[in-house]
This record gives sequence, structure tokens and C-alpha cells, in this order.
Amino acid sequence: MSTITIKNIGPVKDVTLDLNKINVIMGPQCSGKSTIAKIISFCTWLNKVHAIKPFWFLENREIKLLDSLKKYHRLGDEYFSADSSIEYTGTSISFSYNEDGAKKITVGFEGNRATKNRKVIYIPAERNFASVIPNLRSYTEDNDNIQDFIKNWYEAKRKYDKLHSLKILNLGVDFYNAENLDIDRLSLGNGKDILLQNASSGLQSVVPLVTLFDYVARGIFKELRPMSVEETDQLKEQIKQEIDRRKMSDDPKTNDVDLEMLFDLLITKNYHSSTLIIEEPEQNLFPDTQKDLVYYMLQSFNEIKRDHCLIMTTHSPYILYALNNCMMGYLVKEKIPESEQSQLTSKPSWFDPNLVSIWEIEDGRIKCIQGDDGLIGDNYFDTSMEKVMDDYYSLLNYYGQ
Repeated sequence: MSTITIKNIGPVKDVTLDLNKINVIMGPQCSGKSTIAKIISFCTWLNKVHAIKPFWFLENREIKLLDSLKKYHRLGDEYFSADSSIEYTGTSISFSYNEDGAKKITVGFEGNRATKNRKVIYIPAERNFASVIPNLRSYTEDNDNIQDFIKNWYEAKRKYDKLHSLKILNLGVDFYNAENLDIDRLSLGNGKDILLQNASSGLQSVVPLVTLFDYVARGIFKELRPMSVEETDQLKEQIKQEIDRRKMSDDPKTNDVDLEMLFDLLITKNYHSSTLIIEEPEQNLFPDTQKDLVYYMLQSFNEIKRDHCLIMTTHSPYILYALNNCMMGYLVKEKIPESEQSQLTSKPSWFDPNLVSIWEIEDGRIKCIQGDDGLIGDNYFDTSMEKVMDDYYSLLNYYGQ
């Protein structure tokens, strides 16, 4: 889909990724996972803007975008140095950035402009606050990823009312939003309701995640997105120019390119696919729920069959275990009797390993932890567990003496 290289930004020293349909970045705290995810989010957004707003790019071949990246994703000046760089090749554009006095990113146009509009959404680790802080509609801080997350949260949750509640994994609760957009409720299996802000920390974390995932992966494509004022004005101006040119020309075919641009503007007003970037999906969740969350997301992708892309950062081996189950199921599905397949909860989530990329970041560099078959090797899990069990085995020598 896209390729990105990041050098010397924050804790990231030298990282190159070929983005896949499912992408997971594993690593300890402060290793650079979020830095990578934020830059991928920014580059994907830039690719999308060029796809649907080519006129803006044609007028701004050199754009001061670094400040936008820093502000939106709260990456301080200390993350960047004289040898910082980003290189990105997407479906619509290719560009490279190198730190200089002007702090500019020069955008190239080697790519083919796509006409499909991609929804890019960043779901931050701080998402819990959306469940507990009242009157978030009045939140008016800078336009960063938190502000954008709040906007997406309100856009999404208004679609899930009492009659269209959303089942939250296998937790026995359904989410819905009351008439007042600031009132979020959970329907319990016993017929009672509770406020989301009074629910457990796990529910406060997973409800916004699942709600946004369901809306962006499924619901947003069931409705027409109205054209913005800017898009409408742009379309009117282009139509006016086309009419004027055709009045002065005997050959209408001379303006085919302009007609293509008008057509692009019309069809890109609706979303066709999404890129979801999720920080720490495991946050506050029991291991079994982490497994269910992975199964739910992959099952959704299997059912929807759109050109979606998922990027996750994680600390949790349980996320990897669940993902491995889904890939293993895909590889062996032809060998499993139908009677046994029906007993496996992972079956609807079996996923082609060729569409999954899993990396581990350490000391600012990244490596793939998959084998030739796409699975995560037992050696990786064994090595991770050994680090936890070393002290246990040492202490066990003295237990019972």
C-alpha cells in the first residue's frame, strides 16, 4: 500500500515499513511506537488530501507542514534534529522531508492521484477521558489528535441510539447514546442501564474504541457525506470555468481533463475506505477481552471487504497470540473438519498472513518477527516469557526449603 522511512525522530533511529492491511508494532515504553504511528497517520492524511484536493496542492508545492505534524500529534521540537528525515510513497503522492532552516516539506507528484476518499482516524491511548469527562462538546483546545478524536467520537456515537445500540464484544453490554449527546449508557444483561462514566475502566477504554471502529469500518459508508462549503465553491468555480472555455472552443474534447477533475470532486465527497491507527488497544482489558477485540476487528475486515488499513501499537503479547491464532486458522482451514471448525471462536476472524505485518522495535530500529509462513514463531514467545520467568526459576530453588 505505502512505504515509509523515518530517521532520527524522537527515539526512532532508522525505521522502514511497507504498510500492509494489518500492521502491528510491538515494543516497550518509550521505544518509538507512538512516534511511528503518528507519522504514519500524518503521511496517510497528506496522501488523502492530495487525492481529494489536488487544486490545493497545485498551489502549494512547498508547504510548511512540519509545524502541522508537530501540533496535531504533539511532537515537540526536541523530537527533531538536523539529521531528521521522513520519506513516504503512497498511492497518491511521494514526498521527502529533511530538517532545514525553513522547516519545509517538499511534496513531489510522482504518484497517481486516486479519486477515492479515505477516512483517516487516530485513536489515542488517552481515549478513556471521552467516557468520563462531561460536556466534552465544549472542549476547544488546539486542533490536535485529541480534539479530532473528540469530534469523531461525537460523530460516531450519535448513530447508536436506544433502538440501534452496539454490542460491545462478548462483555454482555450494549452501548447507546441518549438524546443528550453527553449521556452515554450501557445496557446490561439484567435489563438495567448504567452510565458509561460509572462503568469499569476496561469498559471506559473499550467502548469508545469499538464504537469508533464500528462506525469508521462499517457505518460511515451507509450514508452520504455532504460536500463542505469549500468543496461546493470549488466545484462551482470549476464548472463556471468549464462553461466559459466551452463557449470559446469549437472542440469540447479539448477540456476532457477538466471534466475528469469535476467528476473526481463529485465522487470523492463520500468515503470509500479507512485507515485506523490505534494506540494500545489492550488498555485496561483482561487478556481474554484482548483476544475478543482482535477477533472482532479481523472478523469485521473479513465481512466488510473494503480497502481498510489497521495500524496498532501494543505492549501486549496477548494481542499477538490472538493475531497468531487468526493467521494459523487461515493456513490450516482446509485440514480442519467442518464439525471442529464450528467449535473454534476464531473461525470468522481467520486472516491471510500475507496481509499482516508484525514488527518489534528496539533501540530505535525495527525488525519483522514473522516467519516465512507469516506466523510469529514460538521462539519469540518463549524468549519473551523467559524474561518474565528468570527470577521465578531462581527463587524456586529456595521454595519449600
